[in-house]
Amino acid sequence: MFRKLEDAMGKLLTLSAVIAGMTVCAQAQNPQEPSQGAVPAVQGPELAGQSNDASETDSLPPNDAGGRMVTPEPVSIEGYSMNFTSEGERSNYLRGGLTVGSSYSDNVSPSGGQPISDFSYSVWPFITLDQMRSRLSWNLSYSPGFTFYQKTTAFNESDHNLALALKYRLSPHVTFKVENRFSKTSNFLNQNQNLAAEPATGLAPTVALVVPIADQLRDTSSAQLSYQTSPNGLIGATGTFSELNYPTRSQVPGLFDSTSSTGQAFYTYRLSGKHYLGATYDYTNLLSHPNGIRTETHSVLLFYTIYLNSATSFSVFAGPERSESHGAVLTPAQWSPAAGGSFGWRREHTSLEMNASRRVSGGGGLASAVHSLDANASVRQQLSPSTTVGLSANYSLNEALRLLPSTSNGHLVSGTISFERRLGAHFGFDMAYTRLHQSYNNIAAISRAPDVDHVLVSISYRFERPLGR
Repeated sequence: MFRKLEDAMGKLLTLSAVIAGMTVCAQAQNPQEPSQGAVPAVQGPELAGQSNDASETDSLPPNDAGGRMVTPEPVSIEGYSMNFTSEGERSNYLRGGLTVGSSYSDNVSPSGGQPISDFSYSVWPFITLDQMRSRLSWNLSYSPGFTFYQKTTAFNESDHNLALALKYRLSPHVTFKVENRFSKTSNFLNQNQNLAAEPATGLAPTVALVVPIADQLRDTSSAQLSYQTSPNGLIGATGTFSELNYPTRSQVPGLFDSTSSTGQAFYTYRLSGKHYLGATYDYTNLLSHPNGIRTETHSVLLFYTIYLNSATSFSVFAGPERSESHGAVLTPAQWSPAAGGSFGWRREHTSLEMNASRRVSGGGGLASAVHSLDANASVRQQLSPSTTVGLSANYSLNEALRLLPSTSNGHLVSGTISFERRLGAHFGFDMAYTRLHQSYNNIAAISRAPDVDHVLVSISYRFERPLGR
């Protein structure tokens, strides 16, 4: 576990050095920028897959035929933004703060077949750096944390959260993007609410199951290179690596570590200012530990995206997918359909996101890859300038490949309702309630107590300072 943390800290230093070098390069290639530092700028509304560069989004909207193309959501490594269109976020700032929270869970750990309830208390300092130049934009955040349990003190632990979103325009038609999200925690439900310092990335992991309390490390990284070959043509390549690790095996009987590597090539054509049609080829290598079961998948997908306006888009994709597993028993190759869709909609005081997909994916703690049916939806509504409420729901149905018996199949259903209240310019109060139900009969860490009710209350202090001042 300590080696994993050392790797994370090394990654943080490496990312900082890379960003510093790219910033110097960008400054050298843009001598017109003032040397005293970046001037804080207001970042306008964004589209899924659209650049974070305000000058780009303002001057070249997606319905401007012949302008710079955006990367459609089915092949973008950036996620939908849940910010309201009225929440223009300023760039070139140092932000930081401290969040203090308390949570209650009625299922911290099953003992003798009965769940144990407990209170926990957490402290999460955080810091965020973001900068926007004419060719480079990046956002880096880090948030350590400490959680203490009232009764089950053996679960006391430290948290680490690291997130990066970087975009560099190599030339007027070539763009390079990198995103990374790393987390170490023992309570995944607390992680869902500790997002104050993180940039919006498209790397939130697909969750097949949730262990009530267990140490876990999650690391997901993506890099993408895209080239606009013509006024209405765009090609690109993407590489993604993700890892899930449970350092304390005794806390998760029946679960497995997993890694996945994905390579993707895509082409998209803009039929008009708001219609994008394209195709993609994906190769994925999924590996479970310590059983050594490996699954390879190949898929060819067609996709379509329509941008209804500057803050609304709808996407669908579909195609054949081939999977083959290797392990103690070699199973024959399987062909299955892969399909999905997404919708993002934002207004001045409302935002909505919906996603659904059916395809082969990593087990996320299960013994092998699975045929996964996932659906989720989130909505935010601003009731007043200082008060916002949110609602989200998730469903995941996982059917093990032939390598495992059908008893490995299972599903997850969860829902969260949240309340945010801003108390002046620097303070905030947040509440969230989550209901979680899971059904995995042969996994001891879950089957003995499949339901969780979780409540989190937190108070936060935030500050921001312009960079270069």
